[in-house]
Amino acid sequence: MIDPERLLELVLRYAVKTEGGEVYRRYTRFRADRWCGGIATADVVGCNLRCGMCWAWRNTSFVFTAGEWLPPGEVADRLRDIARRRGFEQVRVSGGEPLIAPAHLLKAIDLSAEYTFVVETNGILINRQLAKELAARPNAVVRISLKGATAEEFEKITMSPSAYFHKQLDAIRHLVESGMKPCRDVYPAAMLGFSTDENIKKLEKALADIHPVLPQCIDVEYVILYPHVVKLMKTRGLTPIRAVRPDGVPAFMV
Repeated sequence: MIDPERLLELVLRYAVKTEGGEVYRRYTRFRADRWCGGIATADVVGCNLRCGMCWAWRNTSFVFTAGEWLPPGEVADRLRDIARRRGFEQVRVSGGEPLIAPAHLLKAIDLSAEYTFVVETNGILINRQLAKELAARPNAVVRISLKGATAEEFEKITMSPSAYFHKQLDAIRHLVESGMKPCRDVYPAAMLGFSTDENIKKLEKALADIHPVLPQCIDVEYVILYPHVVKLMKTRGLTPIRAVRPDGVPAFMV
């Protein structure tokens, strides 16, 4: 088993620091990305999960000491510059878990007030207090990336205790209870590449128990068969039911 709490400790030790009252995190690159209809993206170092189909495992999510140290103001400036030049209306942090050291991300959100800031997170760190902080920011949209459709799938994908799957669902519940509108301000994304139809129905029911509209806005994710992702999955003994090639064509893992 992989312990998310231990991973969190390591990220905080090696990829987060405070200088002059400012919280810094490590970043590897800033880019214009095609997802979400066009979005300015910063790739942050460090994650508290080890997903077996992670596209970013080599460069950001599984590492601790890559990249350059940046304060939230510099992150916001670079994202805003890309968005301005490309005509994007959205910015985000990707590649790792952005809510590790939440003060860093919350300030970056505040400094990007003219853009929608998509918070892509596994949700494990979102408690009631952090949910209130996110809900208080009108430009924040929270995308909770569920690792599978059930607790058992979560454990298979992440090699972490299945109880953390329920923390992901709790994050959505906390955000909705804090006033974020389901499907507009907060929505579930779900890695369903390993999910049976029966388990997908179970996920839909679990989401409906939080709010009846949530099953209608699941952002479905399938495994993208980049060579380095295929290598990782083979190492972990994972074979997806559904996958796509890097060009978007449906495929099976070979």
